[in-house]
Amino acid sequence: MSTVRRSLGFAFLERYLLIALQLLSFTLLARLLTPQQIGLYSVSMALISMAQVVRDFGLANYLIQRKDLGPEDVGSALGTSLLLGGGLFAGIHAVAPWIGEFYGDASLTHIVRIISINFLILPFNSISIALLRRDMRFDVLMRVNVAAAVVGTSTTLALAWAGMGAASLAWGDIGASVTTVVGVSLAGAWGRLARPQLHRWREILRFGGPVTAANVVTSVSMDINDLAVGKLLDFSQVAIASRAQGLMNLFHRDIMGTVRSVAYPAFAQAHRDDERLEQRFVQSLGAVSAIAWPFYGFVGLFALEVLRLMFGSQWDASAPLVPIYCAAGAVSVLNSLIPTLMLAAGHAKLVALADLIIQPVKALLLIAVIWHWRALEPLALGVLAMAVVAVPYFYAFKQRCLPSDFGAIARELARNALLALACLLPAALVAAWLRPAGQPLALQVWLACAGLTVLIWLVGLKLLDHPLYAEIRAFLQRRRAAAAAS
Repeated sequence: MSTVRRSLGFAFLERYLLIALQLLSFTLLARLLTPQQIGLYSVSMALISMAQVVRDFGLANYLIQRKDLGPEDVGSALGTSLLLGGGLFAGIHAVAPWIGEFYGDASLTHIVRIISINFLILPFNSISIALLRRDMRFDVLMRVNVAAAVVGTSTTLALAWAGMGAASLAWGDIGASVTTVVGVSLAGAWGRLARPQLHRWREILRFGGPVTAANVVTSVSMDINDLAVGKLLDFSQVAIASRAQGLMNLFHRDIMGTVRSVAYPAFAQAHRDDERLEQRFVQSLGAVSAIAWPFYGFVGLFALEVLRLMFGSQWDASAPLVPIYCAAGAVSVLNSLIPTLMLAAGHAKLVALADLIIQPVKALLLIAVIWHWRALEPLALGVLAMAVVAVPYFYAFKQRCLPSDFGAIARELARNALLALACLLPAALVAAWLRPAGQPLALQVWLACAGLTVLIWLVGLKLLDHPLYAEIRAFLQRRRAAAAAS
């Protein structure tokens, strides 16, 4: 358990540093680039992300979960990744003009081709990073990923300042990938790479095939907002919707991505050691919801203040959408770790089946909503509706292979709901009393609300005897002991 705790600490430290860089980047780019340019990049990344899922092919998860990992496994994973990466690079270059023609903007062709260069770089990165994750070497990953983020952000900002528009974001991605190559090689991860081969392609296909099919559908479902809005409305509307979702994704994608990156190898190790996975799941869900619900609630209450501080008044149109997306994120917390748990326990086909059923339904619903209403608020409400439906749906699939302790889950969630209500209520009352109509609170008042919310959250953890309070106290004690020793 100490290894998991240490890994989670490094993973969160990495994520906090990356979020700080991301916020700095967002704040500056919101003033250097227009919504049209940011929307162009968002649509390009939505298109590329589907190909990225195919390139990954579940290879990282295959290497992490395999009980007896040998050189043939690593070499076969690398060989498969190189074939997929090269093929996708060539294919995207070929269809890029059609993408630009479909959306009526030739600059989209250029941006897509720049981003596709990553497919020639990522095979080496992804296999090396998977091996580091398997060994729980999250301290190394932290240093590599932060260095890559610094280089990528610096490249993007410099090129945006020079007037390169949406292409600056694409070249920033390439800079980050190249830095990762250098980082993992210096960390010694390349020394574990075996000669590319395809000897284990059948095992890889059996594991990665169902997962990849499900992940492609999931990727389409997640990115359908940008793709449909870009086609039916315009690229500026894509940027407004993406900015609103971006605040939700600070937790849903960035923080939860960190949690899942540690939870997957931890769950997989517990499964290999025949430990109780359900107890691990309940503990993880309790910790995540204790942080997520106050976060989503605060951002939803103060959407305009957060947008003004980070991006300026030109993004005020995103504010009405933020509370809806935050509500969807808060609901999604309930089932966000279920696919990770099932995959770690070896139920890849069941995870794939679950996604292959619900994700097309979600994609079709969102396309129908944007087609019918041609507006962003109904689209956000559609995302919220599907988040609600997904909770009992995924628990039903989990029940088929890993029965749930619903009593323990209910107790954890009830405690965290009380915690969220207690720490958000004072800030909500201040906002209702002092906020001018259609205007944000004064900055000093809003910052005081944020500080009060955090203070009440910490006191609530102690009063509720929450496990997170013991973790925080133990962490601080370790830091003080380390400082004293040094």
